Amino acid sequence: MHICSHVNKPLSAGTLLRLVLLAGALLFCLPAQANDASRIVDSPVAIPEALLKQMDTLRLKPGVGTGVVRYMAMQDATVIRQWLRSEGYLDAEVTPLLEADEARWRVDAGAMWRIRHIEVSPVLSARVALPHTGDAFRSETYEQAKSALRWAWRDAGYLQADFAKAVVIPDKQSREVDIIWHVTPGPLFFIASIGVEGAEQYTADLVVRISQLKAGQIVTQQRLQDAMQHLSEDSRYLHAMIVPQMQEAVGNRVPLRITVSEAGWRKLSGDVGYSTDAGLGLGANWVDRSLLQGKIEYALRAQTSRTTSGAGATLTLPTWPVYDQQVGVNVDYLRKSTDGRLYDSLGGGPFWQWNFRRKDYLRLTLQAENVREAGVHLLTLGPRADVRFSHEQGGLVPVRGWRLNMSAGLPLRVNSAGLWAVFDLSGRYFYRPVDWLLLSPRAGYGRTLNLQGVVPKTYRQFAGGAASARGYALDSLGPVGTDGLATGGLMKTYGGVDLVLMPEAELFSPLLFADAAKVWQAIGRAAATVLSAGFGVIMRTPAGPLRLDLALPLNRRAQDKRFQFYLTLGDVF
Repeated sequence: MHICSHVNKPLSAGTLLRLVLLAGALLFCLPAQANDASRIVDSPVAIPEALLKQMDTLRLKPGVGTGVVRYMAMQDATVIRQWLRSEGYLDAEVTPLLEADEARWRVDAGAMWRIRHIEVSPVLSARVALPHTGDAFRSETYEQAKSALRWAWRDAGYLQADFAKAVVIPDKQSREVDIIWHVTPGPLFFIASIGVEGAEQYTADLVVRISQLKAGQIVTQQRLQDAMQHLSEDSRYLHAMIVPQMQEAVGNRVPLRITVSEAGWRKLSGDVGYSTDAGLGLGANWVDRSLLQGKIEYALRAQTSRTTSGAGATLTLPTWPVYDQQVGVNVDYLRKSTDGRLYDSLGGGPFWQWNFRRKDYLRLTLQAENVREAGVHLLTLGPRADVRFSHEQGGLVPVRGWRLNMSAGLPLRVNSAGLWAVFDLSGRYFYRPVDWLLLSPRAGYGRTLNLQGVVPKTYRQFAGGAASARGYALDSLGPVGTDGLATGGLMKTYGGVDLVLMPEAELFSPLLFADAAKVWQAIGRAAATVLSAGFGVIMRTPAGPLRLDLALPLNRRAQDKRFQFYLTLGDVF
C-alpha cells in the first residue's frame, strides 16, 4: 500500500513529536486482554469490546517507558470520553492515571442526558422509527433516525429530499436536548420513460412488462424493489437492477434504467433419488424459452423408477395478460405400480396460473384423464385447483418459515355414471428454538367424497412412503384386498416431525424423525394408526444438499420390510 500526503507547510515540532511517539508505540503493540475493561473505573455502562480495540494503550508491551504510556493514555482518555458522550453522558470527563507504568482511567460520567422535545416538519405519512421524548440521547441512535427520516422521504418518491435544518439544542441545567428536523422534500418524482440494458435474447418490451413499471407512476423505493423482485423471480432473468437517472431529470420527471442479466434460452436439469420401495429414481426436465423471442416457452419432462414412470410436456404463454399470470396447456402420461396402485393414465388440459412471490401460485385446470386400471376404463373431465404458499428462510435447507400445499378436483366420469370430489392438504413448519436444533413438524389430510358411483382406485386416498409415513412401502397403508394390495380409503391423515441437529453445519447435519399415519373408509369407522421412526443425515455437496434416511416401521405387518432407505438430492424436506 502506498500512502501519499500533500501539505502546504512544514510539520510543527509538536506534530512531529506526536508522530514519533505514535510510531514508537505501535512497534510494541500486543492484542488487548479480556480483563482490560477493568482498567476503566466507574463507567456507568458496560465497556464494549469494540472500544477496547480502539485503545492503543492496551496494546503496549510492558517496559515501553512512562512517557509513551502517559501520552497514549491521554489519547485513549479522549476515545473513552467521546464514546461516553455518544451514549448520552454529554458531561462525561475521563482522567488518565498511571500506576507502575500501567494506565487506568477514572470516569466522572455525570447524569445521562435525555430527549425533551422532537420537532419534525413536515410530517410524513410513512411510518419512521424516531426517538421519543424521555429517551436517552445517544448520538448513534440520533444519526440512525436522521438517516431513516431522510430515506423515508426519498423512498416515498421525493428523490431530492434533504434537511433544511437538523440541530440538537442542549439545555445544561435540565440535562435535556431538543431535536429539530426540518425537511425540504423537493418535488415528487414520476417516471418519465423506461430504458433497458442487457436485453439480447428477449425484447426490452418484455422486461418492462414483467417489471410492471409504467410511465407516470411515482418513483417510490417499494415500487422499484417490487419491479426488481418480479424480474429476478422470472426464469428468463438471473438478476436485475433499476436506477433513476437523476442527471437526466426534467422537472419532476425522471427516466429509469433497467439493467438485466439474462438466463440462457434453454435449460436442462435432472433429479435423482433412491428408496427401498421405489428403487433408483431419475428425472429430467428441458425448458426452451426461445419461441417468439421469449413470449412462448415449452417444457419437456420425464421420470422413471420401479414404481412410477412417465413423460409430459407443457406449452406456456408466460406473460398474458401481465407478468404474474400464465396460460397454457399440458399433457402427461403416467404409469403407476405401487403396493396399492397399478394403472396407466393419460391426462392434461388447458390451465390458468397466477404466480405470487417466492414462487407460490394458484393454478386452475380443466383436467381430462383417460385411466386404465385392472380392466377398468375410466374417462373423466372436470376442474382442478392447485395452490402453493410458502415463507421459508435458509435456502435449500430452510431453518425458519412454513409451506402449505392444497389441491382439489371434481372429476366427472363421461363414459359412465360417476362424480367425485378429491381434496388433499399438506403443510410443514420450520422452527429453530436454539442455534443447534431445527424442529420441522409436518401434517397432511386427504378426503374423497363419493357424489355418484363407486370411487375408483385412482381417486382413493393412499398413504405410506417418504411423503407421508416413512418406513412403510409407497401406498401400502390402510385396508388390503384379496390380491394383497392396499385398496385405499376415503380419508387419510398423517403427521411427523424432523429434528435436525446443527442445521447450518458446513459438512453434515444429523437428524432424527418420526411419523404417524392412518387410512380409513368412512367417518365413524375405526382405523389403525401406524408409527415409524428413523434417523439420517443431511450432507452438503457441490450439487446441493444430499439427505440419507433409514426408517423403521414400529407397527410392522407381515408384508412390511424391516426398514426403508431413502436418498434425496436437492429438496430434502
